[in-house]
Amino acid sequence: MTPDPPPFGLESATFVDATPDGIDEWADVFQALSDNNRLRILLAVHHVPGICVSDLAETVGMTANATSHALAALRLRGIVRSERSGRERRWTIASDQIHQLLHQVGATHSPLHPEH
Repeated sequence: MTPDPPPFGLESATFVDATPDGIDEWADVFQALSDNNRLRILLAVHHVPGICVSDLAETVGMTANATSHALAALRLRGIVRSERSGRERRWTIASDQIHQLLHQVGATHSPLHPEH
């Protein structure tokens, strides 16, 4: 009998660390993503890499302060990162594993984002 394939086409998911420490790290990431606002923010950052907080806040329907607070929680877990651009910070996905996971579940990029 052939075993069922992994969900979401993750048969090549060699990035998963199944050690106890790795599982704890993934549990922390999934806990961060279980918040609806943080997940909406992450999907928006994925769709438009380099988005600034004010545009991101408008996109997800939150205040800039609440958006910054949620981004800080994601940044502390290594999920997103920012780069300074003049007076603004531009946000992108920091983790290749999270980026791959977002693609596996159907997250899309803006047409302005280069294909990969």
